[in-house]
Amino acid sequence: MAIRLFDFLASLSGALDLMSPEVVGHHKRVAYIAARLSRRLDAPGAERADLFTAALLHDVGGFSRQSRLAALSFESDGGRHAELGYRLLRTNPLLRGAALIVRRHHTPFIRFRELDEPRRKLFLAGVLNLADRVDVLTFRQERIDPAQVLARLTPRAGEQFDPAATEALSTLAGEADFWEPLSTPDPVAALTDDAALFRSQGMTRAQLAQASKAFSQIIDFRSRFTATHSRGVAECAVCLGEKTGLSSGDLTAMRLAGDLHDLGKLAVPSEIIDKPGPLDEAEKKIMRSHPEVSEGILSRIPGLEKVAAWTSQHHEQPGGGGYPHHISGTQMVHGSRIMAAADVFTALREDRPYRAGLDLPRVTAILDDMVRENAQDKDMVGLVKENLAELDERRIMAQAHAAEDFRAFYSGLSPAAPGARD
Repeated sequence: MAIRLFDFLASLSGALDLMSPEVVGHHKRVAYIAARLSRRLDAPGAERADLFTAALLHDVGGFSRQSRLAALSFESDGGRHAELGYRLLRTNPLLRGAALIVRRHHTPFIRFRELDEPRRKLFLAGVLNLADRVDVLTFRQERIDPAQVLARLTPRAGEQFDPAATEALSTLAGEADFWEPLSTPDPVAALTDDAALFRSQGMTRAQLAQASKAFSQIIDFRSRFTATHSRGVAECAVCLGEKTGLSSGDLTAMRLAGDLHDLGKLAVPSEIIDKPGPLDEAEKKIMRSHPEVSEGILSRIPGLEKVAAWTSQHHEQPGGGGYPHHISGTQMVHGSRIMAAADVFTALREDRPYRAGLDLPRVTAILDDMVRENAQDKDMVGLVKENLAELDERRIMAQAHAAEDFRAFYSGLSPAAPGARD
């Protein structure tokens, strides 16, 4: 499974926009602006690549629609979601270079002198800060007025913004081709001749697993009720995959599918995810859209075709009563049947806003009922029951590690403002 780092990050960057339609395309527009600024500033290739990655993911710590909309305010402080983004990225070796840039992308330039952090990382954070604010000022305008943009930004050079970056923007603003890509669906496409940004760096299986773990946290850490869900599903799916004799490559794909199976839930409001009672029909419709959304994101990444199929089908049923495509029989592939069983088993065993986790006898009874209703694969449920102790032990351990990550993630973080969400 050969996956390019850029393909993976670019597609998942688009997934971040799902949490609020108002910011669709924001990450790629900022990445384009930051790339043009850093090139004008003659930053070395490795630094430009780190900045580009940071720009694609800079609001990754905005866990709610409210926090993302707040970041679109020109005067936004943004310190909390920048810190959360840093904490998500810093544990991944591939993303560590971008993590500190994300952490400081809302820090005023004048404060950099107080920080004991690498000067060049702070410089790149300053470039990202300026690029972010340029998009905030221009993203809803049918016709961009460069003079108006500069009039808002240049007086703040030396205080909020890096003077060198502001000067580079002033030069670029007069070039006709600078603004045009911002009105296109994918402004990053205008950078394809920039070799420093589009390195054909492939990810090893271990690196891919680390990257998917980071995104599983983005999906799950929005709520304490889902904080460990994806890791539990991934471990159960891998355990069942081992029992059915999957190859090592397919087991890697299965863990990735488990980590990312709920990626589409980024488009589901937190109020629905955390609702303490049954969902109404409108809420169910929104919730049931998430596998199709996941499929749309993952299917655009070359090399993840299996993962996209398994994630999109994890709520399908052998009898055709599932969603979103209502497939049945052999249309539901083997890997999807594994994912479906792992997801239901994990969901039944863990606490939810409306109930406590169920004991094993109750879980197996529900799975048996689902087999009778043709809502679960008979052979897969049989495999769950044959390996019940091992499956549950591995789930418990995986979710315990995820819970520890969740506690560490928020440790020492100042509380959010009253009424605010991350």
